[in-house]
Amino acid sequence: MQNRLIQALLFLTSLLAAIPTPAKVEGVHTARQIMLRGKQHLHKGDYNSALSCFLKYIQQEESLARKDTSDLLDTYYNIGGIYSVYQDFAQALDIYESGFQLSKAANNAEMQFKFLNNMVGASCNIGKADYASRLNKTMRDLRGIHPGMQQFYYCFNNGFIAGSRNKQDEKIMWMNKAIATATSHHLPQKMKVYPYSEIYQSYEKQGKLKQALEALLKYDTLAHEINRQSSGAHDSNAFAYLFADCYKGLMRIYTKMGDKEKALYYQNEFFRYNDSLLNINEYSKIKNQHLNYENRQTQLIISSQQKTILYQKICLAMLAVLVVTALAAIIIIRRQRKVLYDTNIALFDRNNELVEAKADTPPTSSEHSEKSPSLPGKPSAVNEQLLQRIVEALNDERNFCNPDFNLTVLAQIIGSNTNYVSQAINTSFNKNFRTLLNEHRIKEAMRRMKDNTEYSNYSIQGISESVGFKSASNFISAFKKMTGMTPSLYQKLSKNE
Repeated sequence: MQNRLIQALLFLTSLLAAIPTPAKVEGVHTARQIMLRGKQHLHKGDYNSALSCFLKYIQQEESLARKDTSDLLDTYYNIGGIYSVYQDFAQALDIYESGFQLSKAANNAEMQFKFLNNMVGASCNIGKADYASRLNKTMRDLRGIHPGMQQFYYCFNNGFIAGSRNKQDEKIMWMNKAIATATSHHLPQKMKVYPYSEIYQSYEKQGKLKQALEALLKYDTLAHEINRQSSGAHDSNAFAYLFADCYKGLMRIYTKMGDKEKALYYQNEFFRYNDSLLNINEYSKIKNQHLNYENRQTQLIISSQQKTILYQKICLAMLAVLVVTALAAIIIIRRQRKVLYDTNIALFDRNNELVEAKADTPPTSSEHSEKSPSLPGKPSAVNEQLLQRIVEALNDERNFCNPDFNLTVLAQIIGSNTNYVSQAINTSFNKNFRTLLNEHRIKEAMRRMKDNTEYSNYSIQGISESVGFKSASNFISAFKKMTGMTPSLYQKLSKNE
């Protein structure tokens, strides 16, 4: 898949307009001359030298107040193609996106078309098939593009996207549509070479060797036709990759079909063309390494030994400060955690004592008479009986763990009315019914959280519902108000006890 995209990118680059030879100006080369020199390197297959020129051109051109947008767009396009040759598709996509945004700002539909098509391929090669599909639809909706070219690339891109999703039948269908489009719109024959290069691979993956061979032979015929048309041109090396890829495919197919003689022949042809490509690329790598070496030497001259030593001392001092700061922070954090842990343990123990304390009991006759007057119309003995029934009802789990238990239900249980019951609770316990009910429920919740057998797997939500709370948030708020800690912390400390 990656090799297919590389070929497509190189092919599209070869279709650019003829590049004039840059004139030299004695002394300093202008930015445009550097860019034109880069294009010369590109058409000779010297990718690293071309990339070096293009990057220098970008740096110089973008520093100017007035930019040559047309040349900038071409340069972004070519840089993306070179990144793709070296299979750095993420970097290629990034540079294509920058060029696409610039072409949109310049309202250049032709360059938008080129960038979008290459962005589709780069996206597929880094696993962004959905993004590629959106880009292809954007390309299809562009205005001012030759309808045949637009339809051709829409089909080709859809096939490429289908292939990245391993949908070989769908890929073959779209590639055949691309070929049919090229025929019906009288597009150049060389447009068909890449659909055939994709079709044969899909057939090969499906084990359909006969169909794969037919597609390869058409691929081979078109490659020779393209080579004849470009023979004698200054960029004669530009299509060597077509033969290398085609012969590699023929070598594989004939090997699988058991035709050793033809397999050996195409193996030799593949290595012949592939070695040629490798030599060209190796030469460009050496030149690029030399340029990098010169840059490093210049930096060494600028940076004196004293500055290097000073930087080292600064770095060591900063490292020492960071180490000391980190150690101090660790010590402080550990101490704070220890204090917090001790505080939580003390709070936990106090709450345990609260849980173990006996349930609320009504005050004695003398205590009650001192605390508050009798309820209106109720003798003291009756008041004590009422309080006794209230406490008994509140201490019954079946009552207070019922989520529908309220003051009205309590009054019905003890055979009284809500006003008497409410006043009795307020005057005897110095708290209202809701607070007293929540205390009973929370104490029971604390007991259940300490029970590591029956309730060990209960969540906070489950515990709150089991003791009658309808809302976990209300339970957490009431629990924290009563105990000074959250239910989750209490549960954690209970399990570690």
